[in-house]
Amino acid sequence: MTAAWRRALRALRRRRSVNVGYHGVDDVPPASDPENLCVSPARFRAQLGLLMDAGFELVTVAELAERAAGGPPPPGLATLSFDDGLEDNHRVLLPILRAAGVPATVYVTTSFIGRPNPWRRGGARYMTEEELLALHAAGIEIGAHSVTHRDLSAASKEICEREVAGSVTALERLTGTPVRTFAYPYCSYGEAAVAAVRRAGLIAAVTCEGRGDWSPLTMKRALITGRDGLASFVAKLWDVYQPAFESGPGRAARSMSRIARVRARNAREARHG
Repeated sequence: MTAAWRRALRALRRRRSVNVGYHGVDDVPPASDPENLCVSPARFRAQLGLLMDAGFELVTVAELAERAAGGPPPPGLATLSFDDGLEDNHRVLLPILRAAGVPATVYVTTSFIGRPNPWRRGGARYMTEEELLALHAAGIEIGAHSVTHRDLSAASKEICEREVAGSVTALERLTGTPVRTFAYPYCSYGEAAVAAVRRAGLIAAVTCEGRGDWSPLTMKRALITGRDGLASFVAKLWDVYQPAFESGPGRAARSMSRIARVRARNAREARHG
């Protein structure tokens, strides 16, 4: 089947570019990652390999925005971006990117730097300043992801200003270079958030989960999770996954799947008394 997915991505590469979003890359037990935010290194390498075999040119989000020049980007470009600043972005992801010789963008929530990760079990944490500087030195674009990871979709002008400008300022002080792009927490934004990004002088901001378009400050991304095999990876890049997911048949299929999982769990519990 890999050859079929490669052909599908080659056809996509001739039509347009893709903006691909992640969080973590690590081998994590499902119980420790309830939101499925970590993609295993093996799956990530397979996904990256498909993009490269299909002939996509890997660029940072900032370069994608520059080459788009305010409209849809030219065909054949691909980005890899990673939200939050998880520690595995340094320990696991960076060696993979170096081996492949490709760039990426990492979006950092500045109040999380060096702190434990409350959404992951087992002692997970966020990158330290030293680890972020190592990514920066390796040519990884460091982008802003707010100060506190607050949902900005209904936040006031003042809050959006603090979250956007505050994270940009902190990262520029750390790296000594301008921050150029932003990722909306939870992929959500409102007019005040977009305006705050514009006032901060950023050239692009990204979202995901079916939101956005190719406008510079609301750039769409395909968000990849630990559940995605190659089939759903390709479907998300083609923009057919989300419509199917939200359709009536898609909701019915998920409901039936939940019922089946509950019945299977109840049966196991009954057998083991």
